[in-house]
Amino acid sequence: MNEFLRKKWEMAGLSDDYIFNKVMLDYDICLEVLRRILPDLHIKKIKLPNNQQEFTVAPDAKAVRFDIYTTDEQGNHYDIEMQVADHHNIAKRIRYYQTASSMEAYDKGQPYEQADDSYVIFFCNFDPFQLGQQRYVLHKHIDEIPEQIIEDGQTDILFNVPSLRHDVDPKMQAFLDMIAQREVEATDPLVVKLKERIAVVKRNRKWRSEYMRRSVYEMDQEMREKKIREGERKVRDGKREILEGKRELLEGKRELQKGKREIQKSKREIKEGQDRLKEKEQLIQEREQKLHENQQTIIKTSIVAMRELNIDETTIKKEIKEKFNLSDKEIKDYFAE
Repeated sequence: MNEFLRKKWEMAGLSDDYIFNKVMLDYDICLEVLRRILPDLHIKKIKLPNNQQEFTVAPDAKAVRFDIYTTDEQGNHYDIEMQVADHHNIAKRIRYYQTASSMEAYDKGQPYEQADDSYVIFFCNFDPFQLGQQRYVLHKHIDEIPEQIIEDGQTDILFNVPSLRHDVDPKMQAFLDMIAQREVEATDPLVVKLKERIAVVKRNRKWRSEYMRRSVYEMDQEMREKKIREGERKVRDGKREILEGKRELLEGKRELQKGKREIQKSKREIKEGQDRLKEKEQLIQEREQKLHENQQTIIKTSIVAMRELNIDETTIKKEIKEKFNLSDKEIKDYFAE
């Protein structure tokens, strides 16, 4: 396990959420990445990036832990996330992250129109919406007028990191290539900083130990979740089988009712059938009785024949018992006669 974790640590790059978080904690890197994502905002400075900041919308609500959280000089809020695995819940996930981020944008007593803007940014190691785009920018709009954007201050941006479309600015493409561990132009200042920062992170023993502990925990969690999913699947299958059983039971009841009606209409036929059945049973009994009598005759004849051949009685009993599958009592009765 230690060897596996060591190799995992050595091979990990920006697509690993832990490495991504530690790299993005660097002020200059975080600022430059935000500038490349949102060049129109002309961001001059940001607060020192906060790693794993936790927000809770309500006391009994699910807490959300941001990978990288910061604000700029204009009060805009930024949540930057690295999404490694596709859990098929990205839309609902973004909704909750945006809700938590937006809560920070409203100060007590502040008019709604003065609320700060919030940006939730996801770098996904998969196509989040399976539509083939390299970048998805989400806003609310009016259904009847799709081109009409609702300016509510919320913006969601998702990047499909594996995409090779190159639809983004070259500087942004360089950052995506770094995440995907593709070949990157070494003269890009951000690329140089990223490589240096990754090297610093990899040399940090505390972070390496933390990474390994977290990896073990995540593997345990994944195993537990897998078992839970299997259990849920079995429950769903069981419920489906119960529903199918209920449907079959209802169909059976309907058929039973139909059968009862048919039986009521054909009692005479049933009576005739019962009479015929009794006749057949009587005939079978007579045949069985005759067969039994024939067998008795054969057995007695066999005993007499073997006695005439001077075969000892013990051998005769054994032969007769095995050949006709008789019990000890039946053998005894035959020889008593």
